[in-house]
Amino acid sequence: MPLSLTQLCSSGTLLMLLVSNLLLWEKVTSAPMNISEAGLSEVSLKDLFDNATILSENITKLATDMRMEFFYNNFSSRIFSKTLRSLHKEMRLNDVFNKCHTLPIKTPETKAEVRKTSFEDFLNITFNTLRAWKDPLKHLVTELSVMPRVPDVILSQAKAIEAQHKVLLEYIMKIVPKVNPALQENEDFPVWSDLDSLQAPDEEIRLFALYVFSYCLRVDLQIVEFYIYMMRCLHMHGNICYLESAPSF
Repeated sequence: MPLSLTQLCSSGTLLMLLVSNLLLWEKVTSAPMNISEAGLSEVSLKDLFDNATILSENITKLATDMRMEFFYNNFSSRIFSKTLRSLHKEMRLNDVFNKCHTLPIKTPETKAEVRKTSFEDFLNITFNTLRAWKDPLKHLVTELSVMPRVPDVILSQAKAIEAQHKVLLEYIMKIVPKVNPALQENEDFPVWSDLDSLQAPDEEIRLFALYVFSYCLRVDLQIVEFYIYMMRCLHMHGNICYLESAPSF
């Protein structure tokens, strides 16, 4: 069975293969983020995608940095390292992936399936994935705020991710009616149900919950980043974005 796009993105393989072609065309990170919240409804689709692209890159980096901090900070490093060693030793790495609450969201599993995925499908997956993380991120900040010995750096990273995720979701919610208003009526997105583990009195249970949370968050944000790249590319350049090799623009 082929690995899902989520699993491939966790190692960076498919993400880098496909995004590298998009980066040949232009450096989107040079585009300024200058849209005020009040002006979101007035802005063009291209500008919304420019800003969403930059923001998704920033959030992915924050989520990666936070997960690394969990591994290296004395607060959590012992449990995180112990969990990783155990999963490797027992060949059960997929166990964590299977705990991600967004697993029910259907994603392309191969590069061939990515090429068959429409702009609207990319938008639908992105929209539902971001909505599925809204409440978990809010709970993460709340629980880290009261959890014993949580370092300021980790709490600050969690707050920054939640704040930027909220803005990114607003960008996508402004894109939806410009592309496919019917998506707004679709409330079918996965619900996170692991709050009890984050609130558990047992420290090992709490830290394992943070291990799973930080892993799933990082993977999903990598996928969202890639899908936003693809949607922006499709909007600007059309089906050439599906090619293995593309000319430089």
